[in-house]
Amino acid sequence: MKTRLRSNVDGFTLIEMLMVVAVAGILMAAAVMVMPGILGQGRADAGAAQALNALRVARDTAIEQRRNTEVVFIGNNRIETVRDEILAGGAPNGTTILSNVYLESAQFIQFTGLGDTPDHFGSAGPIAFGSTPHYMFTSEGTFIDATGDVLNGTVFLGTPGQTLSARAITIFGPTALLHVWKWNGSSWVD
Repeated sequence: MKTRLRSNVDGFTLIEMLMVVAVAGILMAAAVMVMPGILGQGRADAGAAQALNALRVARDTAIEQRRNTEVVFIGNNRIETVRDEILAGGAPNGTTILSNVYLESAQFIQFTGLGDTPDHFGSAGPIAFGSTPHYMFTSEGTFIDATGDVLNGTVFLGTPGQTLSARAITIFGPTALLHVWKWNGSSWVD
């Protein structure tokens, strides 16, 4: 029996294999460098979504149940909502804690140098509403302070040390309209 040799063998050369491994290594290194920023922004988005949901639930509860609903910002990552209770005769009868939301992925933080959102409601701190510590959504659909004055304000959120994770939620007092903002590196965007 005769043995026949193939003259054109299919396959990859060593140089071709090394090039593929080098390109894959470069892509993996780029992914490792970019991934922490992407994860930080994802955490900030999740934290902003939690805070926005807590504020929406408080506002909607106040309107639907015709009871003022207080919003209390506790520490750097907790939002408590409290409903005012009223007796049948209309007299106040204490409060009921409706929810405690712990922001798992972000915290209340105001990054220096970012400035105010385009709504211009204030940037005096992470929770920029004014001087009183009590804020509430009324049954008429407004956002007020402890003295009953209609209040515009901003809640700033983010992950410490990651400026691109900056998020903001503005509240327009007369209508309690909520608006979410995201820092893109140079300005606040929707």
